[in-house]
Amino acid sequence: MTRVKIAIIGIGAIAEATHLKFLLEHPDAEVTAVIDVQPGRAEEVAKQYGIPSYFNTIEELIANTHVDAVLICTPNVTHIPIAKIAAANGIAVFLEKPIGTSLQEVEEFLEIAKENNVLTMVGMTHRFRTDTEILKNYATKNTFGDIYYVKAKLFRRRGTPKGWFTNKALSGGGALMDIGVHVLDLAWWLMGQPEPMTVTGKVKTALGAYDTKHVSTWESKNKHINKNNVFDVDDFASAWIRFKNGAVLSIETTWAVNGEQDDGIQIDILGTEGGAKLHPLTIYKEEDGIFTEMTPSFQAKDPFPVEMDHFIQSIRNNETPSVTGYDGYGVLAMLQAIYESSEKNREIVMNDEL
Repeated sequence: MTRVKIAIIGIGAIAEATHLKFLLEHPDAEVTAVIDVQPGRAEEVAKQYGIPSYFNTIEELIANTHVDAVLICTPNVTHIPIAKIAAANGIAVFLEKPIGTSLQEVEEFLEIAKENNVLTMVGMTHRFRTDTEILKNYATKNTFGDIYYVKAKLFRRRGTPKGWFTNKALSGGGALMDIGVHVLDLAWWLMGQPEPMTVTGKVKTALGAYDTKHVSTWESKNKHINKNNVFDVDDFASAWIRFKNGAVLSIETTWAVNGEQDDGIQIDILGTEGGAKLHPLTIYKEEDGIFTEMTPSFQAKDPFPVEMDHFIQSIRNNETPSVTGYDGYGVLAMLQAIYESSEKNREIVMNDEL
C-alpha cells in the first residue's frame, strides 16, 4: 500500500499540536485534507502546512476528493454522526475519546462499519505510554495473580477547560467524559477488560466556573460554538464498578478540587500474587518469602506518535487496531451507567455486552 491518505476533521488546538504534527512527519501517511466548521480555520491550517484541500464538512470532502481514513477530533456529540458518513463510504475511522455520547448511536455506527468492513480505532492515548505498556505486560503474564481491586484517579487543582467542554449539549458530560474516560479505559484495560456487572456513581458540579487568579487552563480554539460560556456539566465524579469476575474498580476524577493535584493518572493494582502502582511505576511482589518492591527502569516516549503510527500500520496491514470501536462502546457504557447511577441515586445493573 502507498502512503495512507488522511483527512483531519476538527482542527482544534490539540489536533494541530498532536495529530496533525505527527501525521505530517510520518513516512507512511499523507494529510491530504483538513475540515473545520469554523469559518476560515481549515483554509488557514491548510495553507500554513501545505495541505492540498480544505473543507467545512465531511460531505464536501467525499464529493471532491478521496481519502483512506479520517481522524475525528470534533466535539463529542458530533463524533458518531461524522463517523457514520465516513464508514458508509468505506473510509477508515479514528475517533478521539470518547467514542460518542449515545450508546444507540454507537451501536448503529458499529453496524455500519461492520457491514462496510471499515477499520475503527478510538483514541485512548494512555495505552501507548511506555510505563503502561510495561505494566500491561506484567498483568498479561499473570504476575499479579487474581486482580481483585484497582483504584484509579486523576485530580486537577484548577484545570477546567474553557469552550465546548463545559456545554453538555456539545460534550455529553464534563470531567468524567473528558479526563475520566482516560482513567477508566486505562484501568479497565490493565485489568484485562472484564465484563462489568454493577455500577454505583456520583457526579457533581462542585466548583463550576471558578474565577481563581494566577492560574491558566486549556481553551478551545473554536470559541464561537460555546460563546455564551454555558457550564452545565460535572467537574467531579466518583464511581465503584463491580465486574462479573469478582474484581472491583474504584475511579475518581475532577477538573478542579480544593486539594492536591495529581501528576498524571494514578492507578493502584491489588492482586493475590502481587500488586503495582502507576506513576511512578512500581511492582510489589513476594519472592522466596521476602516482600520486594521494584521500580522498572525505562525511557519514556511520547504516546501520541506511537498511537498515530499504530492506526496507520493497522490500515496498511489490514489488521484490527488494539483499541477498537467495541472497546470505546464498553467504556461509554460504563460512563453512562455512572451518570445514570448519580441521577437515580442507586446502583445500576449493566446490560450484556454488545
